Amino acid sequence: MEELESIRLPFGLGIERDILFEGRFPLPVYAEAASRTGSLVEGERILHRAATAFNGGE
Repeated sequence: MEELESIRLPFGLGIERDILFEGRFPLPVYAEAASRTGSLVEGERILHRAATAFNGGE
């Protein structure tokens, strides 16, 4: 956590933790989807489409 807090981005911005974030899937599922698609955003899209189809289009 300290390593992430020490990162400085352009304009003096840093990385912050969103304590209210609740993922729909466990972190390893997101990591595997991102690894397979080459993109966290695309992996998440695929996961959400699959979950929606699995749940009958809810």
